[in-house]
Amino acid sequence: MTISYGHGPVLDGVSLRVGRGEFVALVGPNGSGKSTLLRVLLGLLTPERGEVSLLGGPPGALRDPGRLGYVPQRGRFEADLPATVAEVVATGRLARHGWWRGPRAEDRRAVTHAIDAVALGPYRDRRVGELSGGQQQRVMIAKALASDPELLVLDEPVAGVDAESQRSFRDSLVHLIEAHDGAVLLVSHELGAVADDLDRVVVLKQRVIFDGSPADLRARGVSLGVHAEDLPLWLEGLA
Repeated sequence: MTISYGHGPVLDGVSLRVGRGEFVALVGPNGSGKSTLLRVLLGLLTPERGEVSLLGGPPGALRDPGRLGYVPQRGRFEADLPATVAEVVATGRLARHGWWRGPRAEDRRAVTHAIDAVALGPYRDRRVGELSGGQQQRVMIAKALASDPELLVLDEPVAGVDAESQRSFRDSLVHLIEAHDGAVLLVSHELGAVADDLDRVVVLKQRVIFDGSPADLRARGVSLGVHAEDLPLWLEGLA
């Protein structure tokens, strides 16, 4: 897949596949093409060359949008939104399993599990507009988790989230993969708490310069705890 803007290619011959049950991290510095690739996956951009298939069809044409869970970077809710945390998370569940029926016991359990997975149990009856930015980001993660998506795409989901919440978040992703055979694509500057659970790490710098297991990356002397500021240093060694 190739996409170019006025100054040249942003993505150059990129090939990426995420299979069922896989936990894949996409990493790269600012300007590496991560955001452009996400826009392609969401059907917001069409590549100049190459084909894109999302859950068996073209992006943006899913008949059941709940099959795809997407959490944008730094998502926020309006301050005067009257809905509670539990109500917002439930919308993710009902969007997948049907608005026409009332919530069932399994729906309530799924909502509770998703809220607990991001350590927001004490806030389930609080209005989302009253929460901090980091807490609102965790609500968006819970909303996506509640739908049991076949593919969950997360854009910098743990930015500004404390270590304990990161661990709960990691456990919920592992549960999604193991219990539901879902796939997870995590886009991030740092891998943090999820590093040891990944199946593959894909390093992007306009093109894919590494696609392999965390063990393979470590064997090249790269720390999975490296932060964005240090990425260019070891990317040069991989290229």
